[in-house]
Amino acid sequence: MNGSGAHEMKRLLLTLLLVLGPSGWADGKPTETNATVAEAAAVSAASQAERKARLLAELKALDTQKDEELEPWRHVLDAYVHYALLQKDLDDTSRKIQQLAGEQNLSKKTEAAIASLRSSEKAMTKKLRTIDAEALKAVTFYLSPTSSELSINDRMYRTFEARAQALEKLKQRLQQRRDLLNSLLQLDPENRTYEQQLLQTRRELDVITRIQERLHALSDMRLTKVNDLRRQLSEVEGLLGKDNIWQKSYNTYLTYMEVKHELEKIDGEIKKLEHRKPTTATAERIDSLMARQRILTDQLALLQSHGTSPFAELLKPAEIEEMPKITNPIDIFSGFSFNKKIGQQLKDYRERGEELKKYLDLLLKKRKLLERLATMDTSENYLALIDELDQKIEKYETAYSTVQDTANVYAKRIEEIELKINKAIEEQLYKLANIGGIILFLLIFFFIMKQIAKKYISDNERFYMANKVITFANITLILLVLLFNYIENVSYVVTVLGFASAGIAIAMKDWFMSMLGWLVIVFGGSIHVGDRIRVDKDGMKYVGDVLDISLLRITVLEDITLTSYMHNRRAGRVIFIPNNYIFTHMIANYTHVSLKTVWDGIDITITFDSNHKKAAHIAKEITRKYAKGYTDITRNQLNKLRSRYNLKNINVDPRIYTFIEENGVRISAWYLTNAYATLTLRSTISMEIIDAFGTEDDITIAYPTQRLRQKKEPLPQPHRGEEGEPV
Repeated sequence: MNGSGAHEMKRLLLTLLLVLGPSGWADGKPTETNATVAEAAAVSAASQAERKARLLAELKALDTQKDEELEPWRHVLDAYVHYALLQKDLDDTSRKIQQLAGEQNLSKKTEAAIASLRSSEKAMTKKLRTIDAEALKAVTFYLSPTSSELSINDRMYRTFEARAQALEKLKQRLQQRRDLLNSLLQLDPENRTYEQQLLQTRRELDVITRIQERLHALSDMRLTKVNDLRRQLSEVEGLLGKDNIWQKSYNTYLTYMEVKHELEKIDGEIKKLEHRKPTTATAERIDSLMARQRILTDQLALLQSHGTSPFAELLKPAEIEEMPKITNPIDIFSGFSFNKKIGQQLKDYRERGEELKKYLDLLLKKRKLLERLATMDTSENYLALIDELDQKIEKYETAYSTVQDTANVYAKRIEEIELKINKAIEEQLYKLANIGGIILFLLIFFFIMKQIAKKYISDNERFYMANKVITFANITLILLVLLFNYIENVSYVVTVLGFASAGIAIAMKDWFMSMLGWLVIVFGGSIHVGDRIRVDKDGMKYVGDVLDISLLRITVLEDITLTSYMHNRRAGRVIFIPNNYIFTHMIANYTHVSLKTVWDGIDITITFDSNHKKAAHIAKEITRKYAKGYTDITRNQLNKLRSRYNLKNINVDPRIYTFIEENGVRISAWYLTNAYATLTLRSTISMEIIDAFGTEDDITIAYPTQRLRQKKEPLPQPHRGEEGEPV
């Protein structure tokens, strides 16, 4: 039995003696009753010793139990409480030293006590310095926060918030330790070690409770802040999602990159299949991939302008036309009109730049919100979104910088042109004032001459002749003045030559009409080399691509088109079209200006008892799927054409019509396609529609049929479809 157990045994025996008194003894010797009591006391002491040993074993097992999840919290709590207790002892020691040192006539015993206390103070100060400062900072962060905003963004909070569950587990373990220490103190109330450990455990539990309260408060605050940031992010994304020419251009660039990537993937797959052993399945797969390859190639060609830069077209300001030459008073109006036009071009370009700046500001605002969310919310991968957004912002910032530089250069060019035009206008006005003064002088002079003739010539016939001569001389001099001032104007020379060549033009009408047609084509811009056109002549239709536009004729290479398939049954011919056909025959341009898509339609007839609504829905979904790229491109092109033509309807979505025909219901599907590859997409969509209709039990493709019905047999009704079925 150790010292503590012996002490406990003695205390228990003394208690029993006080309770029993002298009755328990006879002649100084223990009676039988005294022996029984002594034996019971010994058993009780042994039981308490056994219980104490068991409690100490449990306490030791609890203290030595290792848990990596709890170690960070356990370390910082032990450090903080140890520091607090040590600091308290240090303060008490310092007060005792001050009290003893303040006494008068210090004795040797007092001086020895002060020296001992100072030694203890020095040792405790040394221990305080060895305690982990980071651990103290971690606990102090929760117990004495300086700012809520700093707290929810602090790295330390983000680290320990993830370990909140472990904190609760540690709290339960400390509560067990507290209960064990309380039990031990009941068995050994005078044990200072147990009291010290119990005090430390209680302090640790108090610190944990305060940290948990702070964690809950910060978590609620963080959640509120995260929700507010998400709301702001949603608002910004809503503004970014609105129609914007810069965003549309960037989306077109992304579409180009996606199409290019898919095309490269298909090319690689075709090469792999070509190296395999030829089989029917392989051949069919290659044909399918090649059809898809042609479609993607056509899409890539239409998107080629966006391949190098997402904003290639938008960064270019409108071309400044050649400055008009102001050589007569009429040209002054042209000069004012030209100045107004180029000024509007500069204004439009700057407004385009302001629109880009607003969009860029929204992107930067979105990035800031994502950065703040990334520091508060780990449930989303905001860093990946930020990286993706940074790439987009970089392109927009480069574009905005280019717009600013280009706008400055563009403004200087326009300013220089305006100065030249204004100077030319001033010269013409000065010249016009001089001519006006001369003409006014001539009019006054000849008016005086007429008055003199009227005064001194009494003969009416002679006066009439003199008046005619004066008038003729006046008009002649005025014409000469005008002629000598504006003889350098080329338009007058062209007029004279026009009259002179009128006779020749009648004799060589067709040639001159072709030359005039060439001027109309070249300067009018209705047809360009590379355009696909159709010419109607004597019931024949010729469709092909323009190879050359010479002075007298247009050279066209006939291609395999729907016209070749349905009418000519010929293709590959070189067609020569006189330029004068532009005035006398119908010429259609499939690729006028930037519009390189056309409407094409597929008709398929189903029986009357088929589910025509489902058939129309299937046809619409298939045409929308394959014509999506052309639809987006055409919409952008039509928006550009609005500045040139009066466009009323720019609906470019696929259109489905149903008509009652003789043999059934005709489904007519219309969609936009590349003008150079109409048959390719028509073939693909046709097969898709046939395959889709073939899988439906309530859709039957119609052909000329007859049906006999008995007199009382009810008429067949069209299939209306079940509830919930697409129509």
